Amino acid sequence: MSLSPFDDVVESVRAALNAKRSDLSQRLAAIEAALHAYERAVEFEIAAGFASEHQLKRPAAHVGAAEAASHLARVVASLPELQPAKGKAARESAAPEPEAETAAPAQSQKPRPARGKLVIIGAISGREKSSALPSELADDAEWIDTERDGVHAVGNLPQRIKQGRVSGVVILDRVVSHKHTEPVVAAAREARVPVAFAGQGGRASLLRAIAQLEEMRRERG
Repeated sequence: MSLSPFDDVVESVRAALNAKRSDLSQRLAAIEAALHAYERAVEFEIAAGFASEHQLKRPAAHVGAAEAASHLARVVASLPELQPAKGKAARESAAPEPEAETAAPAQSQKPRPARGKLVIIGAISGREKSSALPSELADDAEWIDTERDGVHAVGNLPQRIKQGRVSGVVILDRVVSHKHTEPVVAAAREARVPVAFAGQGGRASLLRAIAQLEEMRRERG
């Protein structure tokens, strides 16, 4: 049964919001990790000082609090909201504008996958996967069907993501269980691999999700 135009609009909004949420989650995870490291470093210095005063066994060596604090400050300072606005304005003004006589005609959106595999998680019921994407994208895409194979279908994908062998992940969040994708999203967050969501996996939703992956890559430089 095909989706109504209303469903397609709702799916588009859902995919866009999920992409923004994924990018925010990755920034928050980096801050949480740096904050936890700072907490551990301060605890170590407190424990080491107490042990020295009372001639007790010192705890195992740990990163210094000052170093951990500096790392935390760098992570927080990298938030996009804290980047100098004038730097962004300068970059935008430096970009040459295309001349009307030589401007190329608008092309249909067909983003190219970056280095590594594009992985799509979720089944497309009743349709061929090869027809869901343009041929230049389908050739480099890997499909994982958790509905058919369960959580085992994910296999070593988190490890491959951390090894830099995956360029991006698209999750059909309307047909895939959250528990199946948790390890994948966590690994992508750690490795700064972009993740986008494509609802039930309609062709338009998939192309939007892949375009969002490209946008996230550009934002991260």
